[in-house]
Amino acid sequence: MTILYTLALLLIGVIGTNIIQPFLPKIPETFILIIVGICLSFTPTFKNFELEPEFFMLMVIAPLMFLDGQRQSFKKIRERFKVIFLLSVVLAIGSAAAVGIIANRIEVAWTFPLAITLAAIVVPTDAVAVKSLTSGTSMPKGVNEALELESLFNDATGLVMLDLALSVLEKGSFSIFSGLQHFLFVAIGGVIIGIISGFALVWLRTTLNFRASDPETTILPIGLLTPFAVYLLAEFFNTSGILAVVATGIVHNWESSKLRLTSTRVQLTQSAVWHTISNILNSIVFLILGISLRSVWHEVTNIGIRLSLQLVVLALLIYLTMFIVRFLWAKNADDRDTTAFFGDRSDKHHTLNARLFAISGVHGTVTLAMAFSLPTQIGGQNFPYREELIIVATLVILISMLISAVLLPILLPSKTQSFTDNELNHTRDQMADYAILQIHQNINDHDVREKLTEQLQSQKGFIRINDRQEMLKNYQDLLSQTKTFVLTYLNSDQVNNHYTRPVIDTYQKIINRLYPAAHPHNPKAMLQSAKQRFQNQYKHTKLYHQNKKLIKRQKMLLQENWLSQNENQRQDWLNTRDELLELNYDVIEAVDAYLDDTLSQRLDDQYTDNQYIDYVRHEINHYFSIIKRDYKKDKPDIDNGFYMQAFQSEYNFVQQALMDNRISDTMANILYSEINQAQTLQLQQIRQLQSLN
Repeated sequence: MTILYTLALLLIGVIGTNIIQPFLPKIPETFILIIVGICLSFTPTFKNFELEPEFFMLMVIAPLMFLDGQRQSFKKIRERFKVIFLLSVVLAIGSAAAVGIIANRIEVAWTFPLAITLAAIVVPTDAVAVKSLTSGTSMPKGVNEALELESLFNDATGLVMLDLALSVLEKGSFSIFSGLQHFLFVAIGGVIIGIISGFALVWLRTTLNFRASDPETTILPIGLLTPFAVYLLAEFFNTSGILAVVATGIVHNWESSKLRLTSTRVQLTQSAVWHTISNILNSIVFLILGISLRSVWHEVTNIGIRLSLQLVVLALLIYLTMFIVRFLWAKNADDRDTTAFFGDRSDKHHTLNARLFAISGVHGTVTLAMAFSLPTQIGGQNFPYREELIIVATLVILISMLISAVLLPILLPSKTQSFTDNELNHTRDQMADYAILQIHQNINDHDVREKLTEQLQSQKGFIRINDRQEMLKNYQDLLSQTKTFVLTYLNSDQVNNHYTRPVIDTYQKIINRLYPAAHPHNPKAMLQSAKQRFQNQYKHTKLYHQNKKLIKRQKMLLQENWLSQNENQRQDWLNTRDELLELNYDVIEAVDAYLDDTLSQRLDDQYTDNQYIDYVRHEINHYFSIIKRDYKKDKPDIDNGFYMQAFQSEYNFVQQALMDNRISDTMANILYSEINQAQTLQLQQIRQLQSLN
């Protein structure tokens, strides 16, 4: 039950952060997650929380590294192998050596293996944290790629170095040959296990994809279990589980390219599931960091202010040391692979790119997990300075995040976008309105048109009303104008030539009685109308309780009795009723055409706030239904082809807008994707309904 509460609170933290973040746009989401995590640490579930490194690496880091591997390709890894080795191994070891020397000189009581232990802990970098801190800026493509490739593998380098350092602390001796042998075994062994497991799982998934009766229920669970199974398998053979899941992820990238357009349903579902899991796990990483800060703070209070300040200075020196090593390496690297990331030395942006790379060496919860993984005892004795190492590692994490959050937005240009969110929303509204006009022109059945209109209106999402008073005024004006149009239509030659005057007069009386008068600027009249409706309802309720039967039913019985006794009048009444229903149908078609013309004119004038037209359409359809005595709430079944016509109209609108240079390629791709998703969802819902019949 504790695990259930823990997961529930973490998910609540993720949800809460997503609700809070739009109100604090200038604060990086990473810091909001950390603050929320600190708040969660005061709940009973997390009161005595202590990060379990093995569980954290398996359940959070392994799937994230698997996803990072899936974003890479064999071709890129092969082309960038040298620079990946330099970034993830050579640079990591160089940074660790420099940090170890500094820590050993500052903390003279620490042995050099203990200083290297700390260095190994603070080596891993976190590209996800960098992206969160720079979400509103534009990072140079080369620098961004270097950060991604570095963080892809240097976690494993740090873990191997930590394992070696702990081995030296336990045995009291170190052999370069045995250390190198252990490093190669752990690293290469993990990669080999990952590649073999990856190809085996890809073969299994591909085979099941073509042979299983329901591939989704078979392939998706296998995909979800893959990173955990591969990580545990690699750790069982004492190799790097992190490198294994990365290698498996890269192999799975090959699977996607092999399947191409086959089994698109499985691939789309799988992509959506993993995308959601990735976002949740990335958020949980920083929530756990915030939750863990409380226990770190307890350690700080236990060691005293003087020693704490000393550790703060050490953490600052460690960060500065890593910054200098990273900056000098990026600035002085002159081989072809590294210049592709940072530019040639003669490039005016070379120094800036090197500085950005150095500042972006942000450390995350992998560092914290490695710190908490330190044993409490080693070599039969208490682990020396364990609390101090955890505190310094945490301080390095916070310092790297704070400096990056402050400096990167200053050094980087703001992210430029060819359109704003409002422009996207306006174009989407126009797209939906255009499709509505097209289906009104091509579909004769009024009920089908209205249901399709309702479906397409939902694409606009939440109603965005900048000026509610203006929207209300437009609604009331159009409602009044539509009534005027109906009355004018009833007195037109087209109606008078087809219907008798008594029928027209009767229909006009019904309209005047049912159709409310619009009072755009008269709240008193609106209040009076509401009061009259309440009084009528009260009167009918009172009569019902007095007579114990519905007044409406009484009237219908009396009417039927009278008609049965007067056959001629009965036939006249039936004829009049049929003519009224036929006239009502003509009025419906005329009003639809009138509102369509209104919407079309507004689209031609580039107006997008047309929601009030749909409100008017919905309102008057209610009155027409009363006239028809059509009180059924069942929606008509719509042929699948009508949905496809509507979505095709939206595609046509986007394509024409793109050809006319009214929207950018980026906006068009977003809208194409939304139409495709809406179409896929609609087909899926139709398939589910058909399976129930």
